[in-house]
Amino acid sequence: MIIFLKYFYWQFVRMPKKIIHIFGNFFWFGYNYFSINYCLKTLFSPWKKISWSYNKGFDLGNRLETFFSNNFSRLVGFIMRCFIILFFIFYEIITLLLLLLSLLFWLLLPFIGIFGLFLCLNFQNV
Repeated sequence: MIIFLKYFYWQFVRMPKKIIHIFGNFFWFGYNYFSINYCLKTLFSPWKKISWSYNKGFDLGNRLETFFSNNFSRLVGFIMRCFIILFFIFYEIITLLLLLLSLLFWLLLPFIGIFGLFLCLNFQNV
């Protein structure tokens, strides 16, 4: 009788905790792979730190060109980091769905086995 209790503990308590821990590692991997902390800190920084410096003296054309070039580089950086963050969110949603499906499958697995055995025995009697 104690072996059945150990099995139920393993099937319904211990292994779901392990599955959640394993998927927690996937969540942590996604967070680090997509560098979310860095992307959020540098959201409005120029893309790949590409920027132009202002020349000495006052030349309105040069000032405007440098201003718009620097802002365009910031816009490109913002768009690229937003896409990285969106890919991260997509990855996390897919990982969460896989976690839920894995847990559901794991918890239903003994019942699926019993149901399959029942169907197999029923078809032999027909």
